[in-house]
Amino acid sequence: MPRIPGVGDRLGPYRITRELGAGGMGIVFEALEEGLGRRVALKVLAIQLAEEPEFRARFAREATVLARSDSPHIIQVYSHGEQDGCLYLATQFVPGGDLAARVAAKGVPAPEVALDVVAQVASALADAHAVGVVHRDVKPHNVLLRPGQGQVHAYLCDFGIARDDDSSLTSSGVVAGTYAYLAPERFRGAPATPASDIYALGCLLWFLLTGRAPYEGGLVQLAQQHEDAPVPQLPGSGRTTERVNDFLRRAMAKDPGARPASAARAATELRALAAAATPVAAPPTTPVDAAPAPSPSPAPPPPPPAVPAPTPSITREEPPRPRGRRGRVLAGLAALALVAAAAGTGIYLGTRGDGADPTARDGDAGDSASAGTPRSPVTGSDVDGKDGDDLVVLGDGTTDVLLSKGSGGLAAARRWADTSYAGEKVVRGDFDGDRRTDLAVVDGSEIRVALSTGTGFAPATSWRDGLDLPERFTVTAGDFDGDRRTDLALLTGDDSGIEVQVLIAEVGGPGFTEPTPWVRRAGWSYDRMRLGAGDVDGDERADLIEMGTPPRGGVDIQVFLAGDESFADPQKWTDQPGWTFAESRYTVGDLDRDGRADVLVARKVDGGTELVPLLSAGDGFRATDGTPGRIERPLDRLAIVAADVTGDRASDLVALDRDSGTARLWQLDDDGSVVRADGRDVTVPGAGSATLVGITR
Repeated sequence: MPRIPGVGDRLGPYRITRELGAGGMGIVFEALEEGLGRRVALKVLAIQLAEEPEFRARFAREATVLARSDSPHIIQVYSHGEQDGCLYLATQFVPGGDLAARVAAKGVPAPEVALDVVAQVASALADAHAVGVVHRDVKPHNVLLRPGQGQVHAYLCDFGIARDDDSSLTSSGVVAGTYAYLAPERFRGAPATPASDIYALGCLLWFLLTGRAPYEGGLVQLAQQHEDAPVPQLPGSGRTTERVNDFLRRAMAKDPGARPASAARAATELRALAAAATPVAAPPTTPVDAAPAPSPSPAPPPPPPAVPAPTPSITREEPPRPRGRRGRVLAGLAALALVAAAAGTGIYLGTRGDGADPTARDGDAGDSASAGTPRSPVTGSDVDGKDGDDLVVLGDGTTDVLLSKGSGGLAAARRWADTSYAGEKVVRGDFDGDRRTDLAVVDGSEIRVALSTGTGFAPATSWRDGLDLPERFTVTAGDFDGDRRTDLALLTGDDSGIEVQVLIAEVGGPGFTEPTPWVRRAGWSYDRMRLGAGDVDGDERADLIEMGTPPRGGVDIQVFLAGDESFADPQKWTDQPGWTFAESRYTVGDLDRDGRADVLVARKVDGGTELVPLLSAGDGFRATDGTPGRIERPLDRLAIVAADVTGDRASDLVALDRDSGTARLWQLDDDGSVVRADGRDVTVPGAGSATLVGITR
């Protein structure tokens, strides 16, 4: 059976030296070309894609399209091929990082540099358009920078979702592109054109001048804003500022016909602006005559600027009340969702770059939209890397795994380790970024990690020692910094207050950073709260989700949104005065496939257990109109965990009945409204005392 190679393996003439990034399309490695000694970025396509005849043809055509370009600003293709069922593409290695990483690390560049870099990207687009290629996904992660003295040299990469003029390179009818940079006509299902690339170019310029995308929010909010919101403008009245604002207005015009006539013309304009540039003001801290867009998802704060400047902030008026076009946008999104489901894919929700090593990437692995799968907002449990979450069970001296069979449910238990890590807290997560779920084993002084080999868990090794944790603590796993590696949060405290410290999984590993306090709350009680983690607002960083009991009684769920090295103050996302804290538990998953973490609450009721889904709306959890599920077993005899067992991107619920020794899969309707048992049970060894490994312990 084909498998994705790893470090030390060879593909054709290339020896893999390290992994640079991973995503739904595959993995990007740094590799060495034997004989020439040349470093390359080696893109290895996902096995399931390589097995599709249509995709194989598209892949070969993509490589041919790229190889015929000699543009100085388009990544060079060296070769492509197949070995042992794996398709690969070798491209130029650029060790300077991408624009997103550069801005995150150093802030926005000087205006003349920003204009020059975007002019180079426009030149790359002009060369691509000249040979009939539309890029479709122009964004900061797909612009690589060559290090060196003097002028910055930019390369446009990731044409994996491009098409030439006679053959689509993406699934027919599915929008490709990252929503923050997507032209409004693309949300309505119109095909990608050079004009839609120019729109994304305008968005890219705004990002480089301000440190953020022009519009923010969830998918629906972004669609509305790209369609109806005014084009954002820089403050000030200087000549350069006015000319830049004029370019932004035209490049990001809602009407494709009002945009610059060609990328070549845009490049000429941008070069002239760069040559004449004087300092351009960042938008003011407080928007001028602005009101917020409808229900935006909270966004992380912008990165610090490289030089003192006002905090970047978008200045724009409230979008007008949606009229006819909004209906077309929403209808288009619904149609696209149906097309995606029929094609066996999901609409790509736009991810950050891998972050494993921003110094070189082909641009595809973490960010390509052509056939990629959106990253889950919740730490998964795919221990074998074959899609679909698996069930990890700590038993009597062993660790067993019930592997996903996709739509077939769970397979019988297999032994994966000859230990159950007795006396230690165990949580799941992809700590090394290889797309397989590992185990973190935590005690009061040390964190060890048992890495998945794909067929078992390796012996746990130390990733952070020297801890001094109290006897009582809680550990929660989540990707708090958005780099596709799972991090850990440690909750400690007493009746006078609590503290949450975060340990970030180190790039290159093995190891976690020193624990750093991300939140402290005086007056909170450790005994009156439960902790979980998931990306509730869709910004690709896990947030803290806390279930507690307020002084008046009942249950509330509060969210601490993740920012840069801290959590924001808590926001109450649901309040249930009629519930009882001692008789309520919850698990975190994406119940409705919208890319935001939801919660499913299990409540003790009338001798049984009620299952209540609460779906994230981006700024709160909402109850559904459907009927809650019910298990005719007491809550204290059940172990419950959320997992996408069927591999359809919607979290299922696995409920282990300790008395019968069986685990049952529960599934939700597409909108997460009704919870139903699917009738498939599987035996769990040692169920009476077994532990289901989740994200919190």
